[in-house]
Amino acid sequence: MVTPEEVDTEETATALAEAPEKPGNLTRLKLSALGNRPYKCPEVIPAWWKLRSTHSSVSGLFDTLHLVRRERSQQNKAETRGRLHSDAQDLLRAAIVFTSAGVDASVQALIEHSVPALITRPGTPRDKYETFVEEQARAPKVEDSFLAALKSQDPRPELLSLYVQSKTKASFQGSGDLRTRAASSLGITNQQVPRGRFTSLDAFFTARNDVAHRLDMDNVTRADAAPPRKLRVQEEVRSMCDEALLLVRDLIKETAVNLAACR
Repeated sequence: MVTPEEVDTEETATALAEAPEKPGNLTRLKLSALGNRPYKCPEVIPAWWKLRSTHSSVSGLFDTLHLVRRERSQQNKAETRGRLHSDAQDLLRAAIVFTSAGVDASVQALIEHSVPALITRPGTPRDKYETFVEEQARAPKVEDSFLAALKSQDPRPELLSLYVQSKTKASFQGSGDLRTRAASSLGITNQQVPRGRFTSLDAFFTARNDVAHRLDMDNVTRADAAPPRKLRVQEEVRSMCDEALLLVRDLIKETAVNLAACR
């Protein structure tokens, strides 16, 4: 039996507590716990709180999904095995989108607050930054923003700001983008977070694109009928979202390790 203490919002907790029992398979989806954030590392705090907020929001969607299925089961006096109803499907799709947004927000904050400290010592983060400056300077047509940074009284913070913007201005488009744009700029090695942890998110990013850009709708084949939609499986969605959030957690923790070496 789900208790109010296990959910994140008072409203959902009350509803879950008051909802009657029902027949059928109503397993409640739960994300893995994030554990404690790294301490004595203020640079990672903004990213950690964004991750915590995302975890809470996605958990709330899973709680709502559980409640919706309980109520539908009771109303219909039927078991819940089989295909999920459309409202339950939409909650699963929302969980994918919320997770994706949280990955972007958390990792972008991690880069923004950590890179300035990481480039103060020799290593991959500084190499990536210096490569960016060299590429900008040698471009066939130099960007106005780069020229303005060079002309400022103190070019270094302006150039660094441009570099951080280049890493954070767009959503991460896939596991490879997350690895090359985020992990490398943070100096995270394969030993810290293996390549396989990133490639395992390929299915998540595919699902994110399908939901965010097409609402899981297939190409329309008939003008007089609603397009078919991809059906989501509860455990698959929970696993994808969980894996994505745990990877961000580990990126934060390993960045804290790298930052400690800069002290």
